[in-house]
Parts: sequence; C-alpha cells; structure tokens
Amino acid sequence: MPRALTLLAPLVVVGLAPGALAQVPAVATPLTAPPVAAPTPVAVTAPAPLRPVEAIPDTWRLLPAEVPAVHPLWRPLETPPRLETPGPLPSLETRTTLYVAVKLSENGRAAEAVAVEPPLRAFTTPIPGLIPRWRFEPAKKGGKPVATWATWAVELAVELSKGLFSTFDLKPVGKDEPLPKVVPEVAGDPWLAKFPKSVTPPEPGVVSVEELDAPPELDSNKWSFEPARLRARVTALLEISETGAVSRIVPTGEFDEALLIAWLRKIAAGWRLSPATAGGKPVASWASLDATLDYTIASAKKKGERSIQKNLRGPRAD
Repeated sequence: MPRALTLLAPLVVVGLAPGALAQVPAVATPLTAPPVAAPTPVAVTAPAPLRPVEAIPDTWRLLPAEVPAVHPLWRPLETPPRLETPGPLPSLETRTTLYVAVKLSENGRAAEAVAVEPPLRAFTTPIPGLIPRWRFEPAKKGGKPVATWATWAVELAVELSKGLFSTFDLKPVGKDEPLPKVVPEVAGDPWLAKFPKSVTPPEPGVVSVEELDAPPELDSNKWSFEPARLRARVTALLEISETGAVSRIVPTGEFDEALLIAWLRKIAAGWRLSPATAGGKPVASWASLDATLDYTIASAKKKGERSIQKNLRGPRAD
C-alpha cells in the first residue's frame, strides 16, 4: 500500500461501519500535486525623475523689527542739570597702601619689582631707581634659602593739591548713548585674594611666597617720591538729586586710579547744581562727566611697611 494511504487508513477505519471496508475500491495511483506553471516575467518600468519644486518668491515677507537701544539711565527731561566749570579744588590728604611684588634672589637681594594695581600710577615712577637699595632677609623653604616673589606693602601719607579742571563737560545721559565700561571698585583689601597662590606663569627655581616657611623679613627698604605735576582724564556717571546734590559717582572708562576717584567724590560733595526738571518739577537724573584734571602730588611719605605672605605675581581673577 502506498505510504499516503497507509497514514490515512486508521482515520478511515474509525469513521466507517463494520463491513464497509470491503466496498471501498483500492486506489492504484498515488496522490500527486498538480503541476504549477512557471511565473511569467513582468516588465517594470522605472518612474520618471521628479521635477524639482520651484520656490515661490514671498513678496509679502516682513523684515525683523529693529528695537532701538535705550540707555537704562536715560529719562526725558525738560531742562538738564547745570553746573558751571568748578574753580580751584580743595586738596586731598589721605593714607593709602602701595603693594609691590619684589623678585628676590636666594641671598635676599631685589632683582625686579612691579607695583600691583597702584592707587596712583605715578607711584610706579621711582621704583626702578629704588630697587638696588632694597634688602630682604633670604626667603626660606624647609630651612633652605630660595628665590621668590615677595610682597611688600608700603603705607603712604599722600597729599594731592593745586587741582584744576582744564576741561569740563557735564551733560545728561543721552537716550542713544552707548553703555560705558564701569570701573569695578572693592573696599579694603579683598581683591588680594583674587590672585593665584602660585607664581603665574611658573618661573624655574622660583618658589611662591605662600609656600615659604615665613614671609621674607624686611631689612632695609628705602622709599622716596619727588613732587610732580600731572594730568588725568576723568570720566564718570553722576547721579544728581532733585535738590542739585551729587548723590552717586560711578567711575567709567580708564578712570581707575583709586586716589583720584576718592578726590573726585570729595570735590563733587561741594557742588550745588541746578537740578534737571520734568513735568515742571525738579527731578533726579544721571549725567556723564568727561573732564581733564591737572593736579600736583605734593608728597607721598612712607609711614609704615610690612611683608605679607600673599603671592601677587600672576593674573587677577575677576
């Protein structure tokens, strides 16, 4: 019996009555699947290339609106504050500290010195001639002499006199006036902490003063300053109250000498201006000052000195 019928036989027997098998004719031909015709090839035509989409010009396109910049201190005024050119100025007598970074060799001799953010730039003038006369005790690390950049702080009694504004321009802050660079001011000595602890950039064989056993002791440091006639440009923003008093001064631009800023505040405290008006009433306002100050450093005498263990050789981090 063919294998196909042999597999089906038990199923057929189950479904038939007794004696029915005798009536089923034998199948002589095995079951086969009908032949399948081979598939007919179908021709596929490639689609035509897409036509590029042309951009349609936007004849209604609007340009971005330009927002005019307005100075934040500007306000509309009917009349500006007024001040005639000031006459002779009061003198300034004060005390200040000059910090000097001094490069010391292993034997304590000064080889180089740089004033660090001096309260008056003129104080740097005598330093080159004074370096050969300066002496320190040798700096030590682990008990051995080393080279370092020492920090010398000189307390000076200063007198500024014979001040006169040779040019003076005070005008209200303009609506379209560009914002000036504001000079940062820090009271006291916190700014010293903004310098790196190590000499930057590093110098071969030079140890930071902050790594020493102790700061180098002063031996003999001479200081002298000859009177000098100088000129400085003064630029600042002034807040003028409704009573005509200068209530605030913000130094701007390159006007960054601390003693001159302090002197300007003392001078302006004595000014009485005609205040600005708006709506028929006196109002507070801001004005820009651009002036030339001629003055004399009458004296700058040393009143004290000390060596501090803080490195000032490197860029200040602001």
